Amino acid sequence: MKSFDDAVEFHGHTCGGLALGYKACELAVEKLGLSFSEDEEVVCITETDSCTIDAIQVVLGCTAGKGNLFINNWGKNAFSFYRRDNDTSIRLVANPESRNEDPKMTELRQKVFSGKATHEEDEQYHALSHEWIDTILATPAEKLFTVKEAVELLPGRARIYNNVICSVCGEQVAEGLAPVIDGKPVCIPCLRK
Repeated sequence: MKSFDDAVEFHGHTCGGLALGYKACELAVEKLGLSFSEDEEVVCITETDSCTIDAIQVVLGCTAGKGNLFINNWGKNAFSFYRRDNDTSIRLVANPESRNEDPKMTELRQKVFSGKATHEEDEQYHALSHEWIDTILATPAEKLFTVKEAVELLPGRARIYNNVICSVCGEQVAEGLAPVIDGKPVCIPCLRK
C-alpha cells in the first residue's frame, strides 16, 4: 500500500481530510483485500468531494478518468468500495464519536480560511491541525469508521464512445451522450438552450 506521504505529495499539502481518506483506504484494503487498481478492478463511490478523495486516488488507483471513481457530493464522509473479481463490497462511514477535534482548532479554522487570523492564530491553527492529523493516522481505522453494507449498485465498466459532432455548436461529443434530434446529434448543453 502506498504511504500517506505519497498521498500528501499528490494532494499538495497535509490535512485531516487526506488523513481520513488514507485511513478509509487502509480499512478497505484490510476488509476486502484490495490492492492498487491498474484499471477498474477496484471501484469507489464517495459521498463527498473533499480532500479524502485524493488519498483514494493515490492509494487505490480509483480515478474518474478510468471510470472507477464516482463522486456523489452529499457532504458525507462515506465511501463505498467494490472489488470486481469476487463481487465484494463495503461502505465505510466516518464515526462522529471518533472526531475528537480540538475545539480551539475548529474556532481558528474560520479565521484562518477567511483570512482574518493573526500570524499567531495561523501558527496555532496549523500546529493543532498537525496534531489532529497525527491522531487520525495513529487511530486504528476500525475506530474511525463504521463498516456497513454498500447500498449503491456496482457501476458498470467504463464505456468508450466514438466522437460525433454536435449539429448545433459544432463541438465534439461522445456519441453515446449525444441524443439524436431530427436525425442529428445534439450535445446536452445545446439541448438545454
